[in-house]
Amino acid sequence: MAFFEVVATLGALAWFPHVLKWLIDRFARPKIRIIAERTAQIGYTSLGPILNLGIAFSVRHRDIVISSIKIRLKHESGEERVLSWRGIVQMLGQMNAPEVGPIPWEKESSVLAIKLTEKEIEERLIRFQEDDYHTKKGNYESQVAKKITYLKKNGEYNPDKILKSEEMKDLSTFINQWFNWKQGKYTLIFQMESPQKFDLENNIYEFSLNPLNIELLESNKDLIPLSYEDLFKWGTQGYQPQVTTWNWVKPILKKI
Repeated sequence: MAFFEVVATLGALAWFPHVLKWLIDRFARPKIRIIAERTAQIGYTSLGPILNLGIAFSVRHRDIVISSIKIRLKHESGEERVLSWRGIVQMLGQMNAPEVGPIPWEKESSVLAIKLTEKEIEERLIRFQEDDYHTKKGNYESQVAKKITYLKKNGEYNPDKILKSEEMKDLSTFINQWFNWKQGKYTLIFQMESPQKFDLENNIYEFSLNPLNIELLESNKDLIPLSYEDLFKWGTQGYQPQVTTWNWVKPILKKI
């Protein structure tokens, strides 16, 4: 091989990694890898069933915008539910409440989309809830709001009348009847949406809830009336806020 042919070949080889990277950037799908926290935070409050989870995302090949993250929960009995992201929780510290002790001080931001980049791993604490619950609960809350408007219009409004009203009883009954955590094994499947095509890795986990977990979560039903009493009476002269402290369970997640 002539000297100039050798030089040309070496020059072409030097450009090959750059061409390969360009081809990957141009045609390869982003690959998103989910790294979930070791434990999930399972709860039940006046906001219904809640699953809070710390998640880290790593992405390869190109940046990507995620427009939706959902969790499909499959119980060993065959029952399935879908929880959607409702917000990103930021821990700001703790505050001390008399007779209660330290209470986490959180800030929750609504979320429409997040951008994942190759340069850094994104970490989020995401709150997942059931869309159907909030849609149906809104119908009951609107009836309570109408009752409040009616009482105020007639000069008859006071918090106790609202708390004892039929509309409030219907709302409380709905919340209690929506409790759907069960003892046994759950399969947790992450589902993500984006305007771009992508591949998802490490998106299936499992966890289990035992009888004590269920008993603890069900005890939150007794706290729901207290939370509404605080809501309607907060700031009323002579009223001492009870500062509802919800019970949570933290099952261990196992990647499948």
